[in-house]
Amino acid sequence: MLKAKLKYSDTRLIKRKNKGRFKGFLIFIFCVICCVFVFVLAGGLGNVLKVGSFSFLFKNNNDVVAEHSYYAVVMGEYETHSEAQAVASGVAVMGAGAYVWQTENKFLVVGNVYENKSDAEQVLKNIGGSGYNAFVKEIKFNKISLETSVLNQEQSQVVFSAVKFVDDVFLKCYDYAVKFDKSEIVSTVVSSELNTLKGSVRVWEGKLDVINSYAVTNLGLLIKNALVAIELELDAAVLKVINGTSVNKDLKYLTTSVAIAKFNMYNSIKSL
Repeated sequence: MLKAKLKYSDTRLIKRKNKGRFKGFLIFIFCVICCVFVFVLAGGLGNVLKVGSFSFLFKNNNDVVAEHSYYAVVMGEYETHSEAQAVASGVAVMGAGAYVWQTENKFLVVGNVYENKSDAEQVLKNIGGSGYNAFVKEIKFNKISLETSVLNQEQSQVVFSAVKFVDDVFLKCYDYAVKFDKSEIVSTVVSSELNTLKGSVRVWEGKLDVINSYAVTNLGLLIKNALVAIELELDAAVLKVINGTSVNKDLKYLTTSVAIAKFNMYNSIKSL
C-alpha cells in the first residue's frame, strides 16, 4: 500500500502545531517556577523581618511626641530661693506641695500640678482668700523629635516608650493624690503603689542601660537621668507616706517634682 505523500503545506502545519505546544509547555514550566520562587521568597523574607534583620528599611528615625500642657497652681514668685523657701514652709501647713521651682529668673512656689486647666482654676478659686499671690501657670511641653538613627527598630521603640512612661508616672502620682484627697485610698495602699511604681522605673532604667551599652547617646542618657531623678523622689515619698503625718502635702510635692523632672527632660531633648 502506498503511503500518502505530504504536501509542503501539510508539513508546515504539523511543525506549527508542535511548535505551539512546546512553547505553551515552556510558559507553563516558567509560571510554576515563578510561583515557587515567590512563595519561598515570601516565607524567607517573613522570617527575616521577624528577627529584624531588615527592620532598618522600615524604621522611623524621628519618633515624634506631641506637645501638651500641665497646669500649676503657683503660690507666688520670688527673686531668691530663701524667699521662696520661707513661703513654701508656710503653704505646706495648708497641705500644699510647696515645691520651689527655679525658672530662668524667678523662684516659684508650686502648690500642685494638675493635668487639666479647669482643675487648677478651681483650686485657685478655693484658695482665693488665703493671702498669697496665687496664679495658674501653664507648664508647656513642646513637641519633640527623638533622633534614634543609630539604633535599630526595637531599641528606638524602647526609647520612645521610656519617654511616654514618664507621662504614665506623672498621671499615676496625680491619681494617687486625688484619690487620697477624696479618702478613696489610705496611706498604706499609696505607699505600696508608690513602691511598685518605683520598681517599674528601675525596670525602664535597666532597659535604657542595655541600649546605652550598645550605643551611648545623649538622648538615652537624658532619659535615664530623668528616670533616676524620679526614682529618688518616689523613694523619698514612700518613706514619707509610710510615716503618714502629711500625706496630702507629700503626694502633691511628688506630683510636682515628677512634672518638673519631665519638663526638664523635654527641654533638654529639645536642645539636642
